[in-house]
Amino acid sequence: MSQQNQLNDIGKLKEILVFYLRRWKIFLVSLIVCISIAILYIYITKPVYLVTANILVEEKESSPMNQMQSMMKGFSLTDVFGGNSSIHNEIELIRSFSMFRRVVKSLNLNEKYSSGEWIFPISYYKNSPVVITPINDIADTLTATLKFKIKSSGKNVKVKMSKGFKTLHEETFSLPFIMQTSYGDFKIETTQFYNPNKEINVKVSFSGYDYATEMLQKEVEVDFATKKANIINMQLKEKNIKKGKDVLNELIASYNTSSKERRNALAGNMVLFLDERINLISKELVEIEKQIESYKKENSLTDIEAEAKIILDKSTNFKERLIEAETQYTVIELVEEFLLKPENRFSLVPLNIGLNDRTVLEGLQKYNEALLERLRLLKTTQGNTPTLDIMNEQIDAMHDNMLATIRSLKSGFSHAKENLQEQGDYFMARIKGMPTQEREFIDIKRQQMIKQELFVFLLQKKEENTMELSETTLNTQIIDSAYFSYKPLSPRLMYVLVFIVFMTCILSIVYIAIKELYIKNRLYSYKRT
Repeated sequence: MSQQNQLNDIGKLKEILVFYLRRWKIFLVSLIVCISIAILYIYITKPVYLVTANILVEEKESSPMNQMQSMMKGFSLTDVFGGNSSIHNEIELIRSFSMFRRVVKSLNLNEKYSSGEWIFPISYYKNSPVVITPINDIADTLTATLKFKIKSSGKNVKVKMSKGFKTLHEETFSLPFIMQTSYGDFKIETTQFYNPNKEINVKVSFSGYDYATEMLQKEVEVDFATKKANIINMQLKEKNIKKGKDVLNELIASYNTSSKERRNALAGNMVLFLDERINLISKELVEIEKQIESYKKENSLTDIEAEAKIILDKSTNFKERLIEAETQYTVIELVEEFLLKPENRFSLVPLNIGLNDRTVLEGLQKYNEALLERLRLLKTTQGNTPTLDIMNEQIDAMHDNMLATIRSLKSGFSHAKENLQEQGDYFMARIKGMPTQEREFIDIKRQQMIKQELFVFLLQKKEENTMELSETTLNTQIIDSAYFSYKPLSPRLMYVLVFIVFMTCILSIVYIAIKELYIKNRLYSYKRT
């Protein structure tokens, strides 16, 4: 029975095939129609290409902070550090609104030009026969999209300005011309691509930088090229290859400029901070040296250094500990003074000035990161905003917490100094036969040594930061400048062929079915009559 059913099914299938093969002309006509549609589609549709660029973010090991970050790589704590310690931070910086806004402003991507034809429109990129330039840059605050239609009629040019479906201004003139509107004055002039013997029919879309930036952010993809390397990959799908290359290359240039600005801002603040401290320590050194000179004259001392050297040699360990405590106390006091000054409320706090306490270093690093984030926010906003107010409150809270931590650490160093001083007094009391002048001179000399070491230390740090400020090399290396794949993403020939075959079958079968149904209805009507 099953064999009989199979034979029946095969027979029905043959009947269907024969039925449709006899109507091969219909399939041929459908095929010709579908091929024509596909050819028209390929002709009209401009191919979309994938534009790609790759950069390598290198990590420098010159500073102690960067060395610490490198040692902590692989741990979760690495992400709390900024700069080169985390490739994620650099990716987010490239993705940031302010970075894309720089690109939009540099390339004038808020202006779009196209031809007026509705059948085969042409998009212009830096090759429009006419350009519209606002006399005052209104794109920073513009929230609406203004549209212009420029059409020539003989020697005159007719310009129509609209917003949405509402016409704002309409005027006829000869080029070049300055058009006065409610949104400001616009200068309309020709370019090198203008042909006086050819009519102009150009449409212009003029929007604000913020809107154009949002659109561009959605088009550009920024991510890891691979999880095992610090290579950042940028991709953009674009019909105009030159525009796609310009966008990615400008994005890389803006990122490099931003990195250099951040580095110079931090190094510049450090130099100012060190100059102030060096001048202060220098004055204190001069006072101590005058004090030593006066002390020697008053007590008729000549070679007290030779006698004091015996004490210094025997108390080396004690002095080193006391100097270290004095140095740390002085450094933490300098940081406290810097934070207490009202004019330094939003200034970056120098980090590599000799602090050894890791808790304070990490806290100051987070505080500086918050200040840098505020600086980036100030570049993209104007005036007071809720976001800026919230960030200012957070920074003030972090500022108070850092002051509390620093004062606690300062108190600890103060107690350590007192303990070491007591030990020193006990040690000096045990020295018999040493004149009072010698002991007093040692105390003055110790103060001089502390100031001298701190002075040399600050000079060394100033030189390091000056060299870093003058360095022109960036931590970014361009692996691949923007390039495009010659094989377009769309339209794809394979997809078009599949469409042709599919639509040929569908159209033919639908036509045959409708025709057969029509014939059956005619026969049925004929029999009834």
